Amino acid sequence: MLSFVPVVSAKELMSTPSGIAYTELKDRVNEYASKYIGTSTAGANVLIIKDGEIFLNTSYGFADVENQVKVTTDTVFEWGSVTKLLVWTSVMQLVEQGKLKLDEDIRTYLPEGFLTKIRHDAPITMLNLMHHNAGWEEKFTDLFYMSANEIKPLEGMLHITEPYQVHEPGSVVAYSNYGVALAGFIVEQLTEQPFYDYVNEHIFSVLGMKDTTIHPTQEDNDNVKIKRDDIYGYIVSSDGEFTISKNERIFIGLYPAGSAIGTIEDAAKFMLALMPADGENSPLFHNNRTLDEMLTTSDVYDDGVPRNAHGFWKGLYTVEVFEHAGNTDSFSSNFTFSKDKNLGVIVFTNQAGEAGLSYGLPTLVYGEYSADVGKQTMPNAHELDGSYFMARQPYKGFTKLYSALSIGHFEATETNRVNAFGMEIEQIAPYLYRSLDDYRIYFHVTLNGGSVEKISMPTSDFLPVSQNMKMINIFSIIAAAFSGLYTLIVLVILFIKKIINRKKAIRGTVIDKWELLLLSTNIIPFINIIILAYRTLNYVSYSALKIHFWLNFAYIAFVAICLVTLFLNWRKIKPAGGIKIRYVCSYMSALLLVVLILCWELYY
Repeated sequence: MLSFVPVVSAKELMSTPSGIAYTELKDRVNEYASKYIGTSTAGANVLIIKDGEIFLNTSYGFADVENQVKVTTDTVFEWGSVTKLLVWTSVMQLVEQGKLKLDEDIRTYLPEGFLTKIRHDAPITMLNLMHHNAGWEEKFTDLFYMSANEIKPLEGMLHITEPYQVHEPGSVVAYSNYGVALAGFIVEQLTEQPFYDYVNEHIFSVLGMKDTTIHPTQEDNDNVKIKRDDIYGYIVSSDGEFTISKNERIFIGLYPAGSAIGTIEDAAKFMLALMPADGENSPLFHNNRTLDEMLTTSDVYDDGVPRNAHGFWKGLYTVEVFEHAGNTDSFSSNFTFSKDKNLGVIVFTNQAGEAGLSYGLPTLVYGEYSADVGKQTMPNAHELDGSYFMARQPYKGFTKLYSALSIGHFEATETNRVNAFGMEIEQIAPYLYRSLDDYRIYFHVTLNGGSVEKISMPTSDFLPVSQNMKMINIFSIIAAAFSGLYTLIVLVILFIKKIINRKKAIRGTVIDKWELLLLSTNIIPFINIIILAYRTLNYVSYSALKIHFWLNFAYIAFVAICLVTLFLNWRKIKPAGGIKIRYVCSYMSALLLVVLILCWELYY
């Protein structure tokens, strides 16, 4: 028995947690990548760390498809949200120095009155920011810009983009770029230097990361800035054709949340510092106790499964894995490591929403999670049937209309399978589901009194749609359909009548003229809202969108004028029954549009 133990240990050391022999791993990774490169992924860098050394560093595909410029190990990629790990590392450095406490109200570290949209008395702590459960809504404006000239200092960006607090801290997880950027600003406040300078001094310089920048416009690293122009971000069509994303070059206003750009070897230096060899101290901290604290579970799902470790998401594989994925408009990445196994995988791609490599390769290396179900009976998946909305969404202002459009359904297709928001998920343990696509997302179900309270994936909870929300959405659809169709139909009829009677001397009443003008004006809100949505999705700043709000205000004022005119002239003309109904419906179509503008806050 004593001789058997080292044999097992040696075997484990010779293979990955998934069971692949390390002697075969390079071939297996190449084989796996070949299924995606050139078909669903334009280009990628893949790097694997084992026992403190780079075990594999391989490049695939093209940085520039049209000119056949290949990806190399010197190619720089956008990190996206993997950048957030630099924020949490910076925070823990200050914790180690005694300058910051994780359970202290963050307003202690902010200027007086900095946060103006807080709605709950409970304190917001740094742990809430790390866990993304401070209670903030999502914002769609001023995160990305098309021009570097629009970037403002971090404090100014936080004032511009401050979201409303819509949940009590600690109650709901809703991924928050604002919360991460706010943590970066707290680092600025405590160190009295811009966040990018702090990271350059205390992380990049310490680790020798000369080919990485976190500056929002890359002004602090000309080499990276130049290299960034040599790679394009792509989208891929259903038939496998690659086209450069129209927004492939963007700049991030809340830059601590996602603006790092660099080579994969530099990213490996950061990962290696998170897995120091036995007896060695991480260069990022004075004492490894701080690193151990950072990588200790600090948030769990309601079923007790680990969810987050001080900003590092806990992945479900055959071994304990820390991970953080990243996406910008045209780049995808994933940063995963198992400290226990001294094993790490980094994937960088220049592909929008890439999943096959970013999420598939870690599973290939760490192994698919398998729950120990034993003799437990699986609950019937029909318990999940219903409409849900993602907690990470806008609740205030004009963008909350997107939330109504993003409501999805969980609908059981079998006793253990559910169609959720267009993806198929399967129950692998009681109230634990996994998506069957490349993302391999895990969903944890929380019950309250026998009903589903929420369904959680790592970055956001899904909440049931209330009856009131359903009624408002149904009313909105009916009101918008009635106003739009009625306006078009009546305008066409009036236009045809005008042509038929063009030779007849028929004079319309005052109300007829105002009705025609009102119906013509009804078209403006529809066009205005469509343009507003288009510009918002194309990263136009909030200040540049205000013209649309003024147009909506002008429309509301004009409808009010029309109603006054109708009231003053109604008794004078005494319209016939059919005409009277038409007048009422015409003005009702405008009133419904006004109600929709006010209901969905399309005025700010």
